[in-house]
Amino acid sequence: MEFWQAIAFTEPDQLVDFARSAEELGFDGVAAGDHFITPERIESPYPYTADQRPWVLPDASTPDPLMLAATLAQHTETLRFMVTAYVLPMREPLVAAKAISTAAVLSGNRLVLGIGVGWMREEFRAAGQEFTNRGSRCDEALELMETLFRGGMVEHQGSHYTLPRAQMTPVPERPVPILVGGHSNAAFRRAARHDGWIGSHYDLADIRTHLERFEKTRVELGRGDTPRQAVVALNHEVEADDLRRLEEAGITGVIQMPLLFHGQPTSSFDAKRAAMERFAERCIRPLQG
Repeated sequence: MEFWQAIAFTEPDQLVDFARSAEELGFDGVAAGDHFITPERIESPYPYTADQRPWVLPDASTPDPLMLAATLAQHTETLRFMVTAYVLPMREPLVAAKAISTAAVLSGNRLVLGIGVGWMREEFRAAGQEFTNRGSRCDEALELMETLFRGGMVEHQGSHYTLPRAQMTPVPERPVPILVGGHSNAAFRRAARHDGWIGSHYDLADIRTHLERFEKTRVELGRGDTPRQAVVALNHEVEADDLRRLEEAGITGVIQMPLLFHGQPTSSFDAKRAAMERFAERCIRPLQG
């Protein structure tokens, strides 16, 4: 099992020390979310809470996750960087492809790309992107991106995007792993076609059900025997035995979500370090033997 530490809401002046500490304590990587803005009024239903109300803080720091990965890679050696999840259809695909490719290269192929179609209509409107067809645009943008990342002169003709023969450089030396977030039927089909599934903000009781749906979808699409990843972000603190059961069920990675480090909207670096140390002592070391 891989261990990821959420870096969400970390104050900018603490980010480098945070990443170095995560690497030192045995985390495989850090995970960062993706939002352009926080609208003053959000009426879109949030799919990951029971009341469908998002737990967002307008003042919380949310740097661009790809720039963050490229920057923190210069201060670490083995730490990997996951985006949870990059809202691809909220962007023009060539701009997204260039940013992803650059981050993958500058991080030394340590980027893992979680992809989502997004849930906040207000943010799509502000970005000037259509919300209702975001699923089909996401699928085609992924196809275009993978074509560009093969290197050399390529072209694309699709329902939403057209690219005459052109070349993008630099491109990653090896494919960027693509995990797909969400728990709709469409999300599981998209995840099955790529490298795996990433689950956001789930209780332990819900994870097994979602994982079974994902595996059923993989079998239906003829992908049941192919390697895959399944990474989940947990809503609450867990113990090593909980993670052993998740691993036995087929989960390959967990994202430690500190819930704003025990309810604090901001916290010192020492408080963040202490939260990571507790998780490492309680879960990482027992599972790694």
